[in-house]
Amino acid sequence: MIEDSADFVIVGTGAGGATAARVLADAGHEVVMIEEGAFLKPEDRALGLSDAFAQSARDMATLATSSSAPMPLLQGRCVGGSTAINSGIVWRLPEDVRADLSQRYGLSWLLDAQALDRIYTLLEHELEVAEVSDEVRGQNAALMERGAQALKLPGRAMRRNAKRCKGRARCLQGCPEGARQSMDVSFIPKARERGARLHTGLRAERITFEAGRAHAVIGQAAGARERFRIHARRGVIVAAGAVWSPILLRASGVRRRVGEGFQAHPGVAVVASFDEQVGMGFGATQAYEVPLPEQRMKLESLALPPELLAARIPGAGEAWQKRLRHLDHFAQWCAIIRMQARGSVRSGLPFGGPVRVHYEPTREDVARVRRGVALLVRMMFAAGALEVYPGVAGVPEVLTRPEQAELILDERLGRSAFHLMASHHFATASASADRSRSVVGEDLQCHDAPGLYVMDASVLPENLGVNPQHTIMATVYRAAERLAG
Repeated sequence: MIEDSADFVIVGTGAGGATAARVLADAGHEVVMIEEGAFLKPEDRALGLSDAFAQSARDMATLATSSSAPMPLLQGRCVGGSTAINSGIVWRLPEDVRADLSQRYGLSWLLDAQALDRIYTLLEHELEVAEVSDEVRGQNAALMERGAQALKLPGRAMRRNAKRCKGRARCLQGCPEGARQSMDVSFIPKARERGARLHTGLRAERITFEAGRAHAVIGQAAGARERFRIHARRGVIVAAGAVWSPILLRASGVRRRVGEGFQAHPGVAVVASFDEQVGMGFGATQAYEVPLPEQRMKLESLALPPELLAARIPGAGEAWQKRLRHLDHFAQWCAIIRMQARGSVRSGLPFGGPVRVHYEPTREDVARVRRGVALLVRMMFAAGALEVYPGVAGVPEVLTRPEQAELILDERLGRSAFHLMASHHFATASASADRSRSVVGEDLQCHDAPGLYVMDASVLPENLGVNPQHTIMATVYRAAERLAG
């Protein structure tokens, strides 16, 4: 039996868990962090995507929704969580979204504008947030900028926590330089410098209670029969993400509204070929974006490693091989949709997995997907594409003229015509001052379980329409400061 104890025990080391650990350890509290995955150094990370996902992604990124057309759910499973395998894109919470969530969910303290501004500024300084420089943006992003300008769209260079980026285009595998300030190279080491302890390879199964308060986390060491129990003198913080936090809460007896209201930002990608060399192997993995909040979407450049890019090229036999010889001439961009649909997370066994995520886009969500793909096609032709590969069932595999984008707007193209991946998961342990519609209060403590806190994207009551990592960290920082006091 592995045993330990601390003032606070934190399950998960992603954006939420690492931030909580940093703040609490800074305040002098004894902190223990539990992580199911491994602590990977930059030099330990695999070059190939499949090997890298085996190291650091949940179920090698094979977990999918149980909807009529399943969507893969990409989640990190390593120290740093998803921050270790994303592009480090930084967005402050848009003011209209902040004001709306604050008013409708009674979160005026948690989402106080002045407090968030202070914390955002602090985080941006510590995590080296900066716009992607011209030197490392890469041609994939440069072409997207050209297309956006041709169509007079409001594009801009992305802001990322990677000021020292060398343009290796390997964010999804984990930065080989340690340049991106993901939690494994920033807040986790800082928390440990202040005395926090980290246990890796431990899978939390249940939280136990004593005298009505959260008392300990119990579970099993990954790949072994050895059990563990970590005692918490002051509180347990669950930060396992919007898919796994509700699973742990329900297994611990906290069930009211837990796992309800799941939301995400599903994305769809389009590939095009250009006469000029693109070379997705160089540049920031993501470097340019076109925010379209009134259309509830955001367009982004997204470089792919060669093994995935080859799979996106249409054709078979000689035709496919002919295109493959020009692999350095392909670009890929994606549309991220702020969907209205809500789903649920439950324990279950779909496709052999231990969790069931039900999520079905609405008709209007699908209409936005159609509009997003059509706009990407037009942008690619405006940037000079020779051919565009929309990847939409019922539409030609190869488009050669910009007016063919209209084919994608056909209302008969339903959800199953598009290949979507659901990133940015939210709202399965929502925060609100109203106990009847939420799991946690403004202090992120469970209404029905004193001493038990949730500090990750689960508590954000809706999807934000922008990359959420910065806001996850800011809201957790705010709540952890209060808890530390």
